[in-house]
Amino acid sequence: MRAQLPLRRLAVFEAAARHGRFVAAARELAMSQAAVSQQVATLEVELGAALFTRGHRGVALTPAGELLHRAVQEGLRTLESGVTAARRLAKKRSLQILTDYGFAGWWLMPRIGSLSELIPDVEIRLITTQSGNLADEAEFDLAILFGSGDWPRCRAQRLFQEEIYPVCSPAYLGDRPLPTAAEISRMRLLHLRSPSPQRWFSWDDWFSAMQLPPVSRPRDLTFNNYQLMLQAVLQGQGVGIGWTPLIDALVESRALLRLTATPLVSERGYFVVESQAAAVSEPAQAFKRFLFQLR
Repeated sequence: MRAQLPLRRLAVFEAAARHGRFVAAARELAMSQAAVSQQVATLEVELGAALFTRGHRGVALTPAGELLHRAVQEGLRTLESGVTAARRLAKKRSLQILTDYGFAGWWLMPRIGSLSELIPDVEIRLITTQSGNLADEAEFDLAILFGSGDWPRCRAQRLFQEEIYPVCSPAYLGDRPLPTAAEISRMRLLHLRSPSPQRWFSWDDWFSAMQLPPVSRPRDLTFNNYQLMLQAVLQGQGVGIGWTPLIDALVESRALLRLTATPLVSERGYFVVESQAAAVSEPAQAFKRFLFQLR
């Protein structure tokens, strides 16, 4: 029978490794420093390997200690996800959807009524974010996020491929015919700022695809929020980049005009993201089917 390491000793080891001092770990765990030292020493005997080097100013992990610390941290994250999932099941049935402001406002909200009819006994909670880093966000059942599909410890399935067009309002274009790419470069451009590394297409990418040099002028406007940028386009402030499917209804109603017939596309896009550690609830499964039926 395989010997099992007591979880208590692993918890003491993790605290000592995180703090780099037995006295700090003892304070966190409400133990004496001697008790922490004894637990670590016992664990080292059980493993047959030294986990720390001791010094006057604290302790440092050995190579074996570093390997164990990474494994223990990964295990704690898995346990935390399991506890979160168990608590969620114990609460009132709810569906927590995490997405960005643009997708929430321009695609999901017009369809939220249909979703409520599909799962009428479920409370829908919409959480918005400007970040693509799930480590920074609150718990969720399913996320719809823009990116390349690479989120650690998550499953991601692409819902919409990145597809963009230059767009403007009919009032901004006036009686002029649809402009050429060179003519667009002389118009007032509205930019959406992307964090580094760049997560989506920019005007520089579009002009490069059109074999034109990048353009930036003092009279251009730059935004860090797609909602605001699109509102400025609708108000006739200039030409912006429009992402399908966010602009589709606006184009269909002619609130916006597509200025080119051919889009610029990439392998990025909006992905449905779910945690590998948490079981997908019945409402989340229904919502996922709802999304892919509507695309």
